[in-house]
Amino acid sequence: MAKPGKSSQPANAAKAGKPSMKSGNKRKGDGPSPAAPPAKRAREENGKRSGDGDRKQTSSKDKRAVIREKKLLHKKNWNVIQDSVYLWEKLRPKETSEEERKELVSSILKKVKGKLLELSSHHTASRVIQFCVKYGGEAERRTVMDEVRANVVELSKSKYGHFLVRKLVNAAKKDEVPGLVKLFRGHVAQLLRQPYGADVITDLYDVASTADRNALCSEFYGKEFVLFDGISGEAGRLYSLKQLMASSPAAKQRAIIQHMTKALTPIMEKALLHPPITHRLVKEYLECATGLSVEEAVETLSQTGEAVLRMVHTHDGAAAACMVLAYGTPRDRKRVVRAMKGHVAAMAAEEWGHTVLCMVLACVDDTAMISKVVIPEFKELLAEGVHRATAVRILHQLLSPDCRRHFPPAIYELLHPPQRVVRGSSGKSVTDVDAEDAEMDFGAGDAEEDDGDELFTEKKKAKKDKGTDKGGKAAGKKGQAAEDDDAIEVMDDAPSKADEGDADAAGGEGLERVLGASKKDPRVRRRELLGSGPKSLSAKLTQVVGAEAMALLRSPHSCELVVEVARGGESGLLYELDPEGVRAVHAAIVDDAAQTQEDVAAVDGDGDDDAGPSTSGREHVLLSYYSSRALRRLLLLASEDAEQQQQPEGGGAAAAFASELWTRALKGRCAQWVGTHAEKVLAALLHCGVPSVVAAASKELKPLVKEPLEEWAGRFLNQKGKEGHGPAGGKAAKVGKAAGADGQESKGGGRPLPQAGTGPKEDGDGKVRDVAAGAKAKRGAGGAAAAVEKGKGKKAKR
Repeated sequence: MAKPGKSSQPANAAKAGKPSMKSGNKRKGDGPSPAAPPAKRAREENGKRSGDGDRKQTSSKDKRAVIREKKLLHKKNWNVIQDSVYLWEKLRPKETSEEERKELVSSILKKVKGKLLELSSHHTASRVIQFCVKYGGEAERRTVMDEVRANVVELSKSKYGHFLVRKLVNAAKKDEVPGLVKLFRGHVAQLLRQPYGADVITDLYDVASTADRNALCSEFYGKEFVLFDGISGEAGRLYSLKQLMASSPAAKQRAIIQHMTKALTPIMEKALLHPPITHRLVKEYLECATGLSVEEAVETLSQTGEAVLRMVHTHDGAAAACMVLAYGTPRDRKRVVRAMKGHVAAMAAEEWGHTVLCMVLACVDDTAMISKVVIPEFKELLAEGVHRATAVRILHQLLSPDCRRHFPPAIYELLHPPQRVVRGSSGKSVTDVDAEDAEMDFGAGDAEEDDGDELFTEKKKAKKDKGTDKGGKAAGKKGQAAEDDDAIEVMDDAPSKADEGDADAAGGEGLERVLGASKKDPRVRRRELLGSGPKSLSAKLTQVVGAEAMALLRSPHSCELVVEVARGGESGLLYELDPEGVRAVHAAIVDDAAQTQEDVAAVDGDGDDDAGPSTSGREHVLLSYYSSRALRRLLLLASEDAEQQQQPEGGGAAAAFASELWTRALKGRCAQWVGTHAEKVLAALLHCGVPSVVAAASKELKPLVKEPLEEWAGRFLNQKGKEGHGPAGGKAAKVGKAAGADGQESKGGGRPLPQAGTGPKEDGDGKVRDVAAGAKAKRGAGGAAAAVEKGKGKKAKR
């Protein structure tokens, strides 16, 4: 029999001595038990508690009165605001008559008289006063303006008060605007650094005249413009910063740039770049500032790419954005491109915003990011974009970049900012003692000398001494070069490969660096952006152009796009990437040209007016003004591309189109087109560069033309206007000796240009006139007019 273990006895004893913790039992020292819940009060027979009759019943009306009394004690002008809001509710409905509105406006202004400045900063009261300005007469607006005139600058910084100032600015008459501009004189830079004040200056800049706008901008040029309207009162006549810099000595130029840097840097750091006046100031600063200052400004602007996108809707803002992309580093450009996600369609449709997209395609080397951000969104709008002039220019930047005929002069200038070469290391501004000593050449006379400013004289001496101490002869030469030459060289030409190599090697002080130098070859960049394959931009482009070829050829701004696509792009790049798509475009054009005039008229008569531009008032493709000239240029490009690319004759995309057009559309049908607008297309066939086509066309046209064939063709090919003007201008073709014009080489691409003023010329209506005879007639008439003017001048002197 097993004995019980010793260890189990103490455990059992402890368990036996442990008191049970049941309800009602407490340990010793546990404190008093909680009080019992109070007993329910006895209810009377009618169901009410005893003692309720002693309490006073308060109605909702009495409660509102109590709340009103408390607000009257603790909230200033609360009673006036409530009374004004009551009248405002009667003023707001559209059904209120004009007489009632005038009475209500007068009543409200009487209530707020003397307290208008305080009430303008209140959310509700500010809206009431804005309605009074909107629906009141001239007397009411003058009353409001007189009361806030002395504090209009401070009110412009208020969260709710600046809305009243904006309403007063927008409601002001033309003769009242100069007075408003004087109220803000000396405070423009201060308000542009504040979000609410920037909105007020934006409205003021919109309604101001040119002189007033110049005066507002001039406050950034120096203290004398803030205090005295310029030394000689020229603030209103300064249309740009370049004008001021050209008439200032070197030391004054540096002082202007320093003052502008100090005033603009906080605005750029806060990214308050939506006002148009800021767009103008940033553009002028990037144009005139020193290279190192421009480098720092570009870095500041590109910190958040959204800030740059706020400027692209104006001319000055787009120019500034293009300079940010042109002078920025690869990291700066990536930030801007990354911010464009979701905004490509809107930018492509804007008058100036599309130039920033063109700049991105021209200078950004990271084509992988562009293919992820820009290209997919642009492909979605391509079907509609080919009918818009802005989107067509973006495509021209890929197909034929830097071609003046596709870009107006103002846009071409934005896409080609001057090259900036900087001497010195990065990370220093022009105000540093050891930084570059820049003396910009803005056209000032050489006879002007330094004004003896001690500040800049000491900086020059300090830099010169430092250069001679550190580097011996070499450093002395660099220091002397930095003193004698400009620190920034503004060049018109594009950066060369040698400059790019120097920019890569430059790392120390004294070496030249090209701001924003691109390392990737332009042709390689275009190839990567266009891409190859069924999902590429090149395939989508050829597909859309092939489907809309008939409408695009007759469009004034889209006919050149068809020419570039059918040509295969500059140097045949598109033809290399998507040859089948380019051939499909050829087939669509030839099918349209092969139709007779009766077929086109029948299609035009049966078409619906809502079907789009392709079926509305269509002429035959060989007779339409724009399409006939586009086809002529396309045929002439066949020989030019063969010469530039050193290809055998008939080997390019344009040459293939010439052969197909002759074989399927014009062979055996020249008789019906002689004597019409289509003659220019037939004449271009004689100079297309395809021997078989030239021989067959000459053989068929020779009996149809009464004069020598080369002389007949020279009428349509010799005189075609200046480059970039008109749908047929820009590229002259070679003509025979019978035409009597020896071409001279153009500067752009080695294309032969005709002699001006000789040979026949074609009018817009297709008629041909003798230019030489016209010139003689003009000279005769001009001589007679000059004699008359000379006689009048003698009489006036007498």
